[in-house]
Amino acid sequence: MAFELRRGTPHPALAGVALRYEGFAQRAAGPVRFLELPCTYVPVIVDLGEGWSLSDPRRPGEPPSRNGSFIAGLTDGPVRVEHPGTARCVQVDLTPLGARRLLGVPMHELANRAVDLADVLGPPAARELVGRVAEAPGWDERFALVDRALARRLGATPLAGREVPWALARVAGGAPVGEVARELGWSHRRLIGRFRDQVGLPPKRVGRIARLERLVGELRGGGAGGWARMAAACGYSDQPHLAREVRELTGLTPTALRAAVNSVQDLAAEPS
Repeated sequence: MAFELRRGTPHPALAGVALRYEGFAQRAAGPVRFLELPCTYVPVIVDLGEGWSLSDPRRPGEPPSRNGSFIAGLTDGPVRVEHPGTARCVQVDLTPLGARRLLGVPMHELANRAVDLADVLGPPAARELVGRVAEAPGWDERFALVDRALARRLGATPLAGREVPWALARVAGGAPVGEVARELGWSHRRLIGRFRDQVGLPPKRVGRIARLERLVGELRGGGAGGWARMAAACGYSDQPHLAREVRELTGLTPTALRAAVNSVQDLAAEPS
């Protein structure tokens, strides 16, 4: 199996909007399946291959969706991803607030969904972006094209207020939602409504996903000290709380989550 992963850093002018770029290419003898975990960023896939099948493991009776280039909002559960054996794409990871500003749609419309790029950007803009990225000679040139496309779109959109970015940072850092609402002088309902519009999911759910991301970061670093230490470090009340949250958000046990994280790391380390 051939595998290639190239990482890129967005231009500093896109700070707070674009987190990272990845160029991905894989060639295998047959279909490849993997699990994407809930996360606090919005991935944009510029597909240069044969497309993707996406399904929700929590809804086994629903058929998978077939996607080319797409945008996926925040999810509060895992997503099973499959490609036919040959895949090639650029992935752009946006902050939720950056995605709200760039896309101009309420983020709850994208939550737990993957939406065709043309449905959000419009068919002409989507075709132009995918076509130009496909024609570029290498990953660095593709990343530069994305930089310019995002910067142009960003220049035409106004800045939002500071309250939700501040609240998002507090919630993602583990602050209780009620405390954040009081500090803002907002009702709980108002905070939830603003999060639905600008982030996609309610603040309590976003906080749970951010806590899971911290745990995944611990596991990628080796997970030294055992589950009890990681539970305390990541903001869980205890090890059983960690186990419940992992199962609810990923469908996996903590041990299976560790194995899944390690398998992704092994794949990323494989030479092309």
